[in-house]
Amino acid sequence: MADGRSKDGSVAQLRRFFTSSDYRFSTKAKDRKETLYFEDQTTKQTGRLRQEHSEGKLAKIDGKTKRRKFVSKKRYEFLNKRHKKHPKQLPRFYSYEQQKKVGKHHIEFAFERGKVSRWHKSEGTVVIRTGKVLDCCIASALECIFGIRSKKTKK
Repeated sequence: MADGRSKDGSVAQLRRFFTSSDYRFSTKAKDRKETLYFEDQTTKQTGRLRQEHSEGKLAKIDGKTKRRKFVSKKRYEFLNKRHKKHPKQLPRFYSYEQQKKVGKHHIEFAFERGKVSRWHKSEGTVVIRTGKVLDCCIASALECIFGIRSKKTKK
């Protein structure tokens, strides 16, 4: 369980961060459960809950706030190739790529000392959950990753 806990190891902090009020979108890849993305509107801290993934932490609250872009498949493929050649350089993004949109591909990154770091591209495309479906998705992800059962959601 340690790989998914926050810096202070607090499951309570994870519960406070991974809430429907801080949820922004999910990505869904073929043959894999969705990954849920969060951002605290006050602190701008970002994080994600991965329900299935071959590598990396399943639950992560980022140390550095990530910037997120939403791009077409063609642009995603171009940016991926460009990033492999120039991993520290930030490509130009268009203003409309800041808007999350169902079906778009997702790329996120941080800056450190004026250079791109922690580049992450999602294999899946954007889906957006709301209401009770969202609450169930978050509860399911937390239970799957940590065995944390929501007080609101009964099974």
